[in-house]
Amino acid sequence: MGQYSKLGKNVALITLGNFASKILSFFLIPLYTAVLTTAEYGTADLMTTTINLLSPFFTLLISEAVMRYALDDGKDKKQVFTIGMVITFIGFLVMMLFSPLVLLSKDIKPYFWYFIFYYLFVTLHSGISQFVKGIEKVTVYSLSGVIQTICFILLNIVLLLVVKTGVIGYLLSLIISNAVACAFLWFGAKLSKYIIKPNKIDKALLKEMLKYSVPMIPNSLSWWISNSSDKYLLTFFSGVAVTGVYSVSQRIPSMFSTISTIFMGAWQISAVEDFGSEKSKRFYSNIYNQYSVFNVLIVSILICICKILAKFLFAKDFFVGWKYVPVLLFAFLFSAMASFLGTIYTSAKKTKMLFVSTIAAAIINIILNIIFIPIWDAQGAAIATFVSYFVVWLMRLIDTRKIMKLKINIKQDILSYLLITGQIVVILIDFKYSLIIALLIFVAIIAVNFKSLKPLAKMAAGMIKYKVR
Repeated sequence: MGQYSKLGKNVALITLGNFASKILSFFLIPLYTAVLTTAEYGTADLMTTTINLLSPFFTLLISEAVMRYALDDGKDKKQVFTIGMVITFIGFLVMMLFSPLVLLSKDIKPYFWYFIFYYLFVTLHSGISQFVKGIEKVTVYSLSGVIQTICFILLNIVLLLVVKTGVIGYLLSLIISNAVACAFLWFGAKLSKYIIKPNKIDKALLKEMLKYSVPMIPNSLSWWISNSSDKYLLTFFSGVAVTGVYSVSQRIPSMFSTISTIFMGAWQISAVEDFGSEKSKRFYSNIYNQYSVFNVLIVSILICICKILAKFLFAKDFFVGWKYVPVLLFAFLFSAMASFLGTIYTSAKKTKMLFVSTIAAAIINIILNIIFIPIWDAQGAAIATFVSYFVVWLMRLIDTRKIMKLKINIKQDILSYLLITGQIVVILIDFKYSLIIALLIFVAIIAVNFKSLKPLAKMAAGMIKYKVR
């Protein structure tokens, strides 16, 4: 199977498991905004954000090493998986020792045990799913996503609409659906055969995997700061209700981010193959350029229709959140492109270089949040997020040339970004002809990228010509 065909197969399978789930969850937003208050939604989002902060420290991001080393033919899969599970469970026990600190948060305190169990199943699911993907059982990985989604949606309907348990029902839906997904992956991929006794763990491999994953913790922390610190600062400066509106506004950009996540999930498998060769350089360059064009077009059209989408998705007090969507969409575009460039580091196993760009962006993000939020509230947070993601992309674009020099259509990209900036200004001014002018700019973006559209379509067509076995 060729490089493009294999990538296409994995994209299709991961899309089955992830995009279907995310798109269905996306259409649950009207349910959340109808049955939860802005404060309740803000509290739930604050809890998941906190778990995203803590998990890299307690798991040592071992799930990243699990997938990377599972892809290596020369590595013992049993050793890799057992190491991942042991560190995950040890991390959970350590987290429990520190968990009373969570009680200091008046917003999370009433949901302490929900916090504990959500952390457990989220980290387990991360480790197990990454291993299943690493041993290239992508079909099982994808089906688990479908099952998790069905479970999550059914629980949402029952607990939020029928039993009417509010934010507790939402949290229970998250916990149970993750637990069900873990069980399906375990039995579907027959993972019990990959478990060995902890005392037989290869200490050299353990050190090698930790050497790969631990340097990624500052990178993960920096991403978290760029992604989530604004919610804490918004809560501090403007209150949890504003945080709830801002969190909902991120749902439209997060749908775009889902496309990026799906692609990156498949790309991580293909990116490792024959890394460093001339063939791989051409492959990386082609995929980067086509991925860039695709992202530009998707973000541009979503900016045009973001207010229309918000009318259907954001109920009551949440509707004002549409104003933050355009800037966040642009921010997520640079996040997607930075993530692509990040695979150059992980494929080369030079993960120490990852955190430099993200730590710089995180510092900028915090400083700008402190300056902008008191002035512009949530829009200030959105602008700070955009600047931080742009910095990550720019730094990696320059730095990765030391490892792999990609041939990038940089002039075309810059012109596209300038046109998107104009689109955002027009949409946010929100006058009578805003949508028409924004659509005309979208046409201009198509014209700028016209030469790339045919190769993009050709590549997409070539990628889907495979047979799922």
